[in-house]
Amino acid sequence: MTTANKQVMRDYIEQVVNTGNLPAMDRFVSADIIDHDNTSGSPQGIEAYKAHLAAVHHTYGQFHLTIEDQFSDGEYVITRITATGIHQNKWLGLSATRAKIILTGINIDRIQGGMITEH
Repeated sequence: MTTANKQVMRDYIEQVVNTGNLPAMDRFVSADIIDHDNTSGSPQGIEAYKAHLAAVHHTYGQFHLTIEDQFSDGEYVITRITATGIHQNKWLGLSATRAKIILTGINIDRIQGGMITEH
């Protein structure tokens, strides 16, 4: 199960996050996903999740996540990532800098029945 869950996350990152293919998100993400990155009171669910990814791709040209490491424990997949892109549009009040961004982070996702249900 844990290997299959890790593969779900890998496929999601490659086929959706790195391409911006929002319709493909339906194959990986539960309709009622809970996104803990959303600010308190923000909408939840797949449509809000799609809107967030669309905003990321609008803001950061050539956006790409690289999986650096990945671990799993039951339903949970922990993915250490590096994100890169070009800051081409305004984000959270910050005007475009045209600079390359490099961010590192850790994503913790819950997979149930082959679908991402929590991020």
